[in-house]
Amino acid sequence: MSILGVSNAVTGAYQHIGRTQKNTANGASFTERTAQAQEVSDAEKLENFKKEIWKEINSMPWGANTSIQITDGAFRKMMEDSEFKNKMMKIIREDAVGSNKMCGGTLINIDENGYKGYSYMADHAKEAESAFSAHSKDKDSFYVKKAEKKREYRKLLEEKRLKQELAEKDLKAALERKRLTENAIERKQESGRISRNVSAGANAAYEASFLMADSGSI
Repeated sequence: MSILGVSNAVTGAYQHIGRTQKNTANGASFTERTAQAQEVSDAEKLENFKKEIWKEINSMPWGANTSIQITDGAFRKMMEDSEFKNKMMKIIREDAVGSNKMCGGTLINIDENGYKGYSYMADHAKEAESAFSAHSKDKDSFYVKKAEKKREYRKLLEEKRLKQELAEKDLKAALERKRLTENAIERKQESGRISRNVSAGANAAYEASFLMADSGSI
């Protein structure tokens, strides 16, 4: 083989190796881009799922300071396991209702292993405030709701309750007035019947005495 032939063969080999390396690099780059796109898509799904969960939690009738920590692992499990999600949301909803019953504060932790929660009674306000402050400053505390907004909610509930009581009192008073009016009418009617009976009796006695007088004169 001539030197030129060897040179051409070597050049061809290098070109082939270069094309192979380039194709391999392009293939790896495409795979990486696909993986990155998948990661972005999964991250977006997780963030959207979080927003849905927090929106639902925020709509619950909380009646006290509330600090809720939900880890990303728990969010992913909730997103993939509807039974786990429903169970956790049911417990959170029960805590929301319970927070309106003489509760000084509610602290909730949820990870992929499940739920842990604690509520302080209203007469332990100092301990509740300290625990709430520490819990809500935690790096994993994704959701914190102060009681101020819920005080407005409780105020509206109290106003509604007072209006309902007032309406019930007005109804009761109206029914009592109706009863008294009906009794007065009945008494008046009874009095009229008695008067008529007395008058009828008096007339009958008068007529009887008149007849007796006539008979005696004969």
